[in-house]
This record gives sequence, C-alpha cells and structure tokens, in this order.
Amino acid sequence: MVPFGRTAAVFDVDDSLLDGNAGTIFTWYLYSEKIMRPDVRARVPRVIYEYARKRLTEQDMVEVASRCHQGLRADELRGHAAACFRRHLKKRITTGAVRLVRKHLLSGHLVILASGSPQVIVDEVARHLRVHVALGTRTRIVEGRATDQIVPPVVFRDGKRAAIERVAAAYDLDLGRSFLYSDSAADVPLFEAVGNPVVVNPKPPFRAVAEERGWEVVEWQERSRGQLPPDTADEWGSWDG
Repeated sequence: MVPFGRTAAVFDVDDSLLDGNAGTIFTWYLYSEKIMRPDVRARVPRVIYEYARKRLTEQDMVEVASRCHQGLRADELRGHAAACFRRHLKKRITTGAVRLVRKHLLSGHLVILASGSPQVIVDEVARHLRVHVALGTRTRIVEGRATDQIVPPVVFRDGKRAAIERVAAAYDLDLGRSFLYSDSAADVPLFEAVGNPVVVNPKPPFRAVAEERGWEVVEWQERSRGQLPPDTADEWGSWDG
C-alpha cells in the first residue's frame, strides 16, 4: 500500500478556506483584549499605518503577526488561540472548504493546511477540521516564552513552497498528482508545482492569470458556521505536523 496514495491536498487558509485572515484576526484579538506586551501593542498602529502607505509588504505583515507574540508564555498563547478560534474563526470556515477537506480525507490523501498566519492559530483551524498537517509561521520559544525570532521559512510565497516540498519529501508524495486550493497570487510558485491547481475566490488580476493558465477557479463564499459534514469528526483523527 502506498501511503496517502502519494497524493496531498494543500489548503491555503486566509481568504479561501476561511472568510477572513486568521493572522489578522488573531492579532486584532490579542490587541483588543490587551494581551500583547504593552511595548509590542504600542507599535501596532504604526505598523498598520506603514502598511496602508505601502511602506511594508505583505510578507512584512505576515512576520509582524507572529512577532506580536513576543514575551507571551507559549502555553498561554495556545489558550488565547483556542479562545480566538472559538469566538471569531470557527464560524468563518467556508462550506466549500469543509466539503473538499472531507472529500480528500475520505480519498486517503494527506491533507495539509499551509498559511503565513501564526502557527498557533493555524493549529486551531487544523484541529477542528481533523487534517493531518498544519504549517504556519513560527517564532522561537525561549524559556517558555515566544520571541520575535522567526523560524524559517516564513510560510509565504517561495517559503510556503519550500515547506510543502519538505512535507512531500518526508511522506514520499508526488506533487504532480497533488492538489492546491488558494486565493493568493503569492502562491504562484506552489501552484506551478502541483498537478491540480484550484484558485479560490481570486481578485480580478489573479483571476485573469488563472484563466490564462487554465487553472480551475471556484468560489467559496458561504460560511459553514462551524459545522462539519456528517462523519468527518468520527472517521478521522488529528495529527499536528
């Protein structure tokens, strides 16, 4: 028997599997609840201003979201991520994503969530959907507390492709027969690596690219309201990679 049929199904999280950005929502949660360390919290408005003025890139913001955890105890951070997921993210998972996750699980494929959002919040989404591997952006933990040091690679653009390629190598997966579901033009390097690319909810410029390349385009707008299809939770266990 070939494990997982040598096939993976990779799901981007932000603005595709999820109606919204997990990292942004979790950062807002930590900020609004005054959980961030005060000196870190004081920098957030300036970062948002700089990004709005296009002085920071999307990758800069991906890294900022994880660096906002600096100084927080790792065990408490996981608890905050679980609370944020229950209150704000669970209801935002899209019905289309839930159906496709279940389809791939029942097909015996290795199902992966891959996002530039912080690892702790990606873990919560992955645990709820009972997928096999969760890949997010991580910071180093020193003496039980989060630091501002990013553990490479940042799971964004080429870094996401590199992270997926490492998982593929570990499980002897064939990316040429695997699937990717994502809304992001930043995932073009990964779209080019898989045999079955599916573009989700693309904005007009990326939709044009997808149509030119002959990539399938789907719309996942309806929220699942936190409900899983029948049997999903019973038939599959969770595994954190």
